[in-house]
Amino acid sequence: MGSEALTYEERKALGFGTVKERLGKDSHGNYNDCCLTLQPAVNPVVTPDGYLYSREAILENLLQQKKGIKRKLAEWEAAQKAEDDKATQKAAVEAEAALIAFDRANHMGLRDETARGIQTAITAEAEALLEGKGAGAKGVVSLRDNEERLKTLNAFWVPSKAPEAKLSKEKPDGSTYCPASGKKLRLKDLVDVKFTPVGEGDAGLFMDPITKDTFTNTSRLVVLTTTGDVLLEGTYEKCVKPDGVFKGKKTRVT
Repeated sequence: MGSEALTYEERKALGFGTVKERLGKDSHGNYNDCCLTLQPAVNPVVTPDGYLYSREAILENLLQQKKGIKRKLAEWEAAQKAEDDKATQKAAVEAEAALIAFDRANHMGLRDETARGIQTAITAEAEALLEGKGAGAKGVVSLRDNEERLKTLNAFWVPSKAPEAKLSKEKPDGSTYCPASGKKLRLKDLVDVKFTPVGEGDAGLFMDPITKDTFTNTSRLVVLTTTGDVLLEGTYEKCVKPDGVFKGKKTRVT
């Protein structure tokens, strides 16, 4: 078109630049919406990181987390007990197998290599009995009764020799977490929120209790953890922060 440089429209048509899309108002939540239900918070509470929840919704979430922790802990304890029992049974089997091999080597004149082979076969079969029946004492007692048959067995098929899923050695985390931030959250960390409703005939739902300015979705808000009151950030910086007192109480913010 008489120009060596591409125009903006030509560059855009060729795929240059970044693609941006303006999100509509409906895609954004309101300042007083619960982070779980995405609806206006009922009996609102706030976390130390400023996430707002309906009290019932966050309590239900923390309760479900607690139930999950309890279930995982029970599974972990059962797995640990099973591992301990298995180790105890295995030690008893190995000790009995060693006694049998020693007895045959000394009374039957077997070579050490042959005695060790017998001990290995006996131990492998005993482990199979333990894996299949879970009866350690019964498995050990039956070793002598099945000794002749056990001498000829190979260990490659024994269940205990097969690959197993590794059990977690670490104890499950007992902490509950904030669904929005992913940080640790305890019930006592939640702060009750007190919104100040606007007067009759005024637009909006809630307002700053000092300046009476109405909150909007673009307002920057702070929650005083000592009283639960919600103020505009500017109001807090100018009117409350210098003295550090609101309604006769020292202030902390969320």
